[in-house]
Amino acid sequence: MGNFCGRGNRSGPKTRTVVPNHTLDPSIQHRAKNHPNKDFRGNRIKTTKYTLLTFFPKNIFEQFHRFANLYFILVVALNWVPQIQAFGKEIAMVPVIFVLAVTCIKDAFEDFRRYKSDQKINHTQCRLYKSDEERYVKGEWHDIHVGDFVHLSCNEIIPADIVLVKSSDHQGICHIETCNLDGETNLKQRQAVYGIDYGKDGFKAKMFDFTLECDLPNSEIYKFKGYIINQGDKISLNKDNLLLRGCTVRNTDYVEGIVVYAGHDTKAMLNNRNPRYKRSKLERHINRDVVWCVILLLFLCFFCAIASGIWLGGYKDRHLVPFIPYESDEWYNPYFQAFVVFFTYIIIYQTVIPLALYVSVELVKLGQVYFITNDIRMYYEPMDKRVECRALNITEDLGQVEYIFSDKTGTLTENQMEFKSCTINGKDYPHAPESEDDMSETGSRFSLASRSSTVLENLNLEPDLQRELSKMCMRSLNSVDLTLPDPPPLTKSENTKIIQEFFLLMAICNTVVVSTHAHEDLMDESGIVHDPHQQKHDKEKQKLNDFYRKLPEPAAKKSQLAPLGQENSTPKSLALPPISGTADFQNRELYNRFDSSSPALTPSEGSIAGSSFMSDMSQRTQYEAESPDELALVKASCTYGCCLLKRSPDKVTVWLPADGEVEFETLDVLTFDSTRKRMSVIVRNPVSEEIILYTKGADSQVLSVLHKKYKQDPVLKDMVRRTEDHILDYAVRGLRTLCMAKKVLDLDYYKNWRVRFKEADASLENREEQLIDVACEIEQDLELLGATGIEDKLQDDVPATISKLRRAGIKVWVLTGDKQETAIQIAYASQLFDTNMHIMVLNATDKNTTRDLLEEHITQINRNKESSQVENKPKKEYALVIDGHTLAYALDKELEATFLKLTVRCKSVVCCRSTPIQKGMVVKLVRDHLQKLTLAIGDGANDVSMIHVADIGVGVSGQEGMQAVMASDFAICRFHHLQDLLLVHGHWCYSRLARFSSIMFYKSLILIFVLYWYQFDSAFSGSLQFDSLFTMLKHVLFTALPPIVNAVMDKDVSAETLLSKPELYKVGPQDKLYTRMSFFMALLDSLYQSVILYYVSYLAYLYEPVGVWEFGTTSFTALILTCLLTIAIDTESWVWPQWLTTIFSFLVFWFFAILSNAVWFTFDHPANPYWVMIHTMTKPIHTVVVLLSTVLALLPRFVIRILQRTIRPDEIVISQLEEKLLEYKESDMEMQENDNMTNTTEITTVDDSLQGSTSTSRNQDTGIKFRNGRLSKPRHSIPTNDSIT
Repeated sequence: MGNFCGRGNRSGPKTRTVVPNHTLDPSIQHRAKNHPNKDFRGNRIKTTKYTLLTFFPKNIFEQFHRFANLYFILVVALNWVPQIQAFGKEIAMVPVIFVLAVTCIKDAFEDFRRYKSDQKINHTQCRLYKSDEERYVKGEWHDIHVGDFVHLSCNEIIPADIVLVKSSDHQGICHIETCNLDGETNLKQRQAVYGIDYGKDGFKAKMFDFTLECDLPNSEIYKFKGYIINQGDKISLNKDNLLLRGCTVRNTDYVEGIVVYAGHDTKAMLNNRNPRYKRSKLERHINRDVVWCVILLLFLCFFCAIASGIWLGGYKDRHLVPFIPYESDEWYNPYFQAFVVFFTYIIIYQTVIPLALYVSVELVKLGQVYFITNDIRMYYEPMDKRVECRALNITEDLGQVEYIFSDKTGTLTENQMEFKSCTINGKDYPHAPESEDDMSETGSRFSLASRSSTVLENLNLEPDLQRELSKMCMRSLNSVDLTLPDPPPLTKSENTKIIQEFFLLMAICNTVVVSTHAHEDLMDESGIVHDPHQQKHDKEKQKLNDFYRKLPEPAAKKSQLAPLGQENSTPKSLALPPISGTADFQNRELYNRFDSSSPALTPSEGSIAGSSFMSDMSQRTQYEAESPDELALVKASCTYGCCLLKRSPDKVTVWLPADGEVEFETLDVLTFDSTRKRMSVIVRNPVSEEIILYTKGADSQVLSVLHKKYKQDPVLKDMVRRTEDHILDYAVRGLRTLCMAKKVLDLDYYKNWRVRFKEADASLENREEQLIDVACEIEQDLELLGATGIEDKLQDDVPATISKLRRAGIKVWVLTGDKQETAIQIAYASQLFDTNMHIMVLNATDKNTTRDLLEEHITQINRNKESSQVENKPKKEYALVIDGHTLAYALDKELEATFLKLTVRCKSVVCCRSTPIQKGMVVKLVRDHLQKLTLAIGDGANDVSMIHVADIGVGVSGQEGMQAVMASDFAICRFHHLQDLLLVHGHWCYSRLARFSSIMFYKSLILIFVLYWYQFDSAFSGSLQFDSLFTMLKHVLFTALPPIVNAVMDKDVSAETLLSKPELYKVGPQDKLYTRMSFFMALLDSLYQSVILYYVSYLAYLYEPVGVWEFGTTSFTALILTCLLTIAIDTESWVWPQWLTTIFSFLVFWFFAILSNAVWFTFDHPANPYWVMIHTMTKPIHTVVVLLSTVLALLPRFVIRILQRTIRPDEIVISQLEEKLLEYKESDMEMQENDNMTNTTEITTVDDSLQGSTSTSRNQDTGIKFRNGRLSKPRHSIPTNDSIT
């Protein structure tokens, strides 16, 4: 019974069994029944939605899911019922077919683009192992199947999910870059399968004959379990053995592995999601007005149906009913007649709901996106990138933003870290700013070679630190004038030991990957392995390694110091090899200064006096860092002689000034997380065998876990106080601060702790929380070493951009994880805060204190507001600064309303020490409770939460990967591009679509009302005065193009004006251009114009012997002309496409009417409009009626526009008039300059003639001047003496 009521046991395999394909007979096809991997998908991908056979039925079926399309299909079906037919059956289908066809074309184009992308990916080349040839051969990605062996070289993209079996590294290590998968650019370390004995010759693909058992395909990219069956033994597999499709092999010569998931079974494809759909604010308003259209439709249909029944009920004798033959007596029933006619009017008035509106809006937004993408002002040349529009349906929302939530690091700043200062053992070591001579050729202080950040290549050394380091080097420093005491050479002070520990921590407490050679694969693209001893190969290798050549040793200078230890020794100094952030060897200009012909580097350019380096350091070292901060710290430590040389999973090798090359055993790494805000590494000292914990992190998180002796010992207590003062000073200067600490661990305690750490790491439930708890347990009772200050400069034009955004009425919030003092300093530097602002700082330790502070500040603001009103003083502006702990309390359900009440009174808000989750919560709070349109902008993975939550997400293509970009709706390269995106394109898109929506409703309503007035004169019979062909083509052909072109190209004011007057942006957030009354204004306008168009023609033809077709043709011609001219009146600026489409649309109608009336066909039986248009045009009354109707219909709109521009102009109109005035002034000045040039020519000619010059050629040359860059003769004749007198 349990199975009967429940779902029962699921059948099918729980794991996937993979057999290497080269162990099978090559003649067995992959899809053969006897192939063990036959049920697994191949590597060919297909992201298209349709095929040639399924496109039409599937696309039409999808379009029928839209309510509007389904509604019009039902209306067409109604028209096929003979009793209620209003139009010709064929004609009624024209608008629906047009809309469906346009959508089909758009969908087909998008699907074809996906097809081309699929083809490009599927035909990417790779190297596959073939058992019949016993070697790797060239193949394509779509040829890969589960069980195949694949060979990949450095920088090659991984084609499928592969279990790593072999790596060029002797320890089986491989590094991959996962930015295509998760957006993170830091390198991930992977490990080849360990525990398989391949014999003396080592691994060969043909020798791998083991079966693999692994998980079924799933989307969890950080989870993988399985094992290899090796002669009965099971060798476990985990996520570190798996190389995921789409990632890139880095820092490794080559790798080989077996495919376990291919094609759509790979984790990358299973995580491939389409962009989320968002509805814009204006679209929601349009949907609201469509509801009014439905109400109007039902009203008109009910009214006409009731009127039809009343009219029929007025005839008691059916033989007296004129012109209407009825089939049976039931048709004379007024109730039955009203019921049938109701559906007839549904067909006639169907266009009250604008059929073409939604399709036209999609086309308009595609055009707007095109112009946004191609705006040269938002092109960033250093990255060769332009703005990217990832969401095509919210362009108008860019013009209605009220709140901006911005990250700081990498968004407002460059994310290019420069080591500025450090404090060690309570002593500050400020580094002097670089001189102009240290600037690069591009005018930047930064190197362009860094991969994850651009950091100063050369650091100006701090003299006191050099002095301390010289005690360890046992040599003199020739870079500075030093005076040292005479202790024994091997004696080290305690301070010197702390300094060495400080720089050692900077060098090893990170995840930086090191390499010192070029990565090359001896196997070429065809799978052929070349002899490494060939002369040609040696030359190529030597040429490549020239980029890593040893730097010249500078000439020894005479030291001002007596040598330490040996009186007769010769002081020497070796220049420290420059450290690169990446292996970008294409830019030779970057390395020219390290050429052998260049002069030796001076100490201020990065030399370490008294340091000798091993042969490893003779080559150029390449660092791959997870973050710019780590790269800056590693470079700074290397500049001071503590150089990171090599890293492996269990070893880290550094060069120490006193000890040379030292190898530490890496026991554990406690990675950084947003809760602890610390990172730690546990190593074993090779000399003392001590187990040492090195920790770096936020100052608040490190100082809070110091040993209790720092609170008891007065000397240590004073040292902590001085360190805190230095950190505060760094923060006030806008520097990013990190604290450094260490702890010597007891061996027994460490062993017990490690057991708990491994259990937490292997836990399947709450793994992250358990790891945090275990890490916090050991990160206690630390010994303080010091702190660092790293500068991250603001991007260009950030202050001007924020100032403009604030002037535009947008409130800017900065959400950052930085220290409070640093955030405040950046806020002032970026003009987020003004000097006349009152800054409110909220720092609380509990919920009650937070509530009291919030209420106190609100009360004070209200009190100040009242006093300002009484004393007529200007209102104060307020800004709020809140830290992460207080923000956590403020976001509580009980306090969030009070928190919002305070923030709405503030011009700017800074949330510091905030976590990624808090960022998303803040954005959601403002969006949901204040009902404001929000925009979030960031560049890192920690910004994804708020980017997802905001109405508009903007990602910055920066130094922290592409995860923020992939989660965003729009992607830009620099923060200042935001002003063009919002203030210019946002305003244009909103104003265009606002006017476009009103025009579309107006176009639909005016036709319906003209048809409605005719019903009063046709006994509410449902007959028409227009040819049904004209009625159906009116929206899709005769008046379709001008509104679309206007909505794409029209500009109410220029981009220069919008940027110079950001206040114009306020019309968007305040909904001034499309309000709740916009629809009703369009309704009244169309109602008035329909009365004029119908009754002017009616009165003109009242006593004329004309038929209904001639009367209707005249009215329809005036209708088309009125619609086009109404659109023209609402046009703000004219360019040739607008002129062309307006004139072209009317000509299309004109010629179509002539040609269609000249052919004997009709869809409105029994009447036929044969030759009506030609006959009507020949009569003067037609022209008079059309012109008179058009003028009278447009007169009110035209007068209102004049009054708006003269009596009560708004901000937009004033700016337009200022632009016109400026154009006139520039034109007048240009004409005046031309006249002055002409007059100068004339006077010069007269002077020459008065002087009696006889040189004809000279007079001719003088009479010709340059005008506008061209030679031209004077426009006026040379005055005579009489005229001068």
